Amino acid sequence: MTVKANEVTDWWKCWPSLYDAEMAAFAAHGATVAIANEQNGSLILAVEWPASDRIVKLDVGYSPLHPFCRPAVTAPDLDVARHKNPFDGGLCLLVPDAGQWYSHQRVADLIHEQLPKIIDVNALRAEGQWDAAAEIEEQAPDPLVNYFAHEAEPVSAVYLSRPAVPAQACGVADFSISPRAADGTTSWFEAVFHRASPLAGPWLASPFSPAGWSGSWKRSEGRWVRLHRPLPQEPTALLAAAEEEIARQALANKAYRRLQGRGNRDLRITAIVFEDEVAYGADKSGDGWLFLVERWRGKGDGKRSVALVRSFEISNDLFARLPVAAALRDKKILLCGVGAIGSFAALELVRAGIGELTIVDRDIVEPGNSVRWPLGRSAWGVPKVAALRDFIMRNYPSTRVDGLSGRLGAATTDVDTARSATPEPRSELRRLIAEADLVVDTSASTECQAALAHECRDLGRPLVIGYATEGVAGGIVVRLRSGAPACWICLNEHWSDGGVALPPSDPSATVVPVGCNSPTFTGGSFDLQEVSMEVARSAIGLLAPEAFDAGDWDWSSVALVQDGRRSLPRWEAGGIAVHPQCSGCGAV
Repeated sequence: MTVKANEVTDWWKCWPSLYDAEMAAFAAHGATVAIANEQNGSLILAVEWPASDRIVKLDVGYSPLHPFCRPAVTAPDLDVARHKNPFDGGLCLLVPDAGQWYSHQRVADLIHEQLPKIIDVNALRAEGQWDAAAEIEEQAPDPLVNYFAHEAEPVSAVYLSRPAVPAQACGVADFSISPRAADGTTSWFEAVFHRASPLAGPWLASPFSPAGWSGSWKRSEGRWVRLHRPLPQEPTALLAAAEEEIARQALANKAYRRLQGRGNRDLRITAIVFEDEVAYGADKSGDGWLFLVERWRGKGDGKRSVALVRSFEISNDLFARLPVAAALRDKKILLCGVGAIGSFAALELVRAGIGELTIVDRDIVEPGNSVRWPLGRSAWGVPKVAALRDFIMRNYPSTRVDGLSGRLGAATTDVDTARSATPEPRSELRRLIAEADLVVDTSASTECQAALAHECRDLGRPLVIGYATEGVAGGIVVRLRSGAPACWICLNEHWSDGGVALPPSDPSATVVPVGCNSPTFTGGSFDLQEVSMEVARSAIGLLAPEAFDAGDWDWSSVALVQDGRRSLPRWEAGGIAVHPQCSGCGAV
């Protein structure tokens, strides 16, 4: 369908009856309406709204995608401390991104419902009636720092961990800075805020120094300044307020003059600390932080730019969205095979918060791998272990990662090679298994699966095995718990005699890629990741059953085709009974 250049898309013209209903709703609530704008798809109304004891002036902006998307309502003259943007007067009528707007709702009805609550809540809070206020509002903090977010530049970032602040008005701020721009300059950057220190004298607060972060980090000194609310919004005005406070302190103590020129020659960060609401309730305030960066492109103030930089507290809330992470921080996984399934499983385990990960693989990333491997051209020609390890170290430094490049169980006929093998291969493998809390095999090698199953059973370590069938027509994930009566051989015997059904496969999908002498099968990561995700979930469930339900099955299989056609993923699962013909668990 071709969209015409002159097509009318203004919603109030497309649906005049909807427009009439909106205007009628305002009239029904006794509001007076004037049109402030009806151009470029944006309808804005100037509204005089009758509240209980006053007339509240509102600016109501309809979404260009009305009625599907929520409106914006501002009340510049309404004096309330909460549920209102202190800078643009925007009212928080609905919780952002919470699915509380309904397309059949009239905007005037929303205002009628929510505006009295905003007025009442602020009155109750002012009177100290917190329990009564809590009954009619979202019990969440409303920090001022959030309202500065739209002023911040889009790429740079400062990371901090709620630093202790000396009982002074200003002092020295210690940072480490790493360029984020492609040209290696600090036009975009990352910074770690280590510590806020006094200008002179002892200070015993420990610096924040996240471990394992890679990058070209250089130490840099800046300033911190304590300001009092209200704060100016615009970065240049905010910096001027900071400079004014430093100058005021310098009049009383000449030592503070050194802060006026503190920082690098081409870049300086000034940290603003102020009292902010950090938790819901009375007297739940703490230090809020804003970070300003000055850059110079030559001499003189005319070459200086000032910008606000977003900040992120990373020590306490890095895994706030994933409670199970707390149970994984002291766990270690040995992962064998980081190909099309194992690589994605590794990244999911790291994102879940696993404390330590050792990865083993012998392959090198080839251009053709990119269609079903998480890293692209930058990893071509690099051993998979090295490429994945470096990626994790750069992007997920909370996980300690180690990589071993080699083939499990590789045999040799070279006497010198055999004699020089230190440590002895099997002993080393058993050490790695014994040191891990769980082992994952995604090698797709029947030899590795058998060997790891034997060693894990002998050493009392749980094992998760995951692989796809030919053509990615299906996949299998097996969970062998330590101490379970049945074993890997039992399951294979059940598969052989049909006691447990195998998922579908497509032998015709096997190919030998150009430049490669090893056969593989066709299929994309969008299908393979069905197996990767269940491998990760199974590993997490076995490691932290108190925080993530592991389920009660031992094997699961997924079918991605049915009757020769692609189908929605269909999972089946079951337990493993000891097989009478098993030679691995003492059944015979």
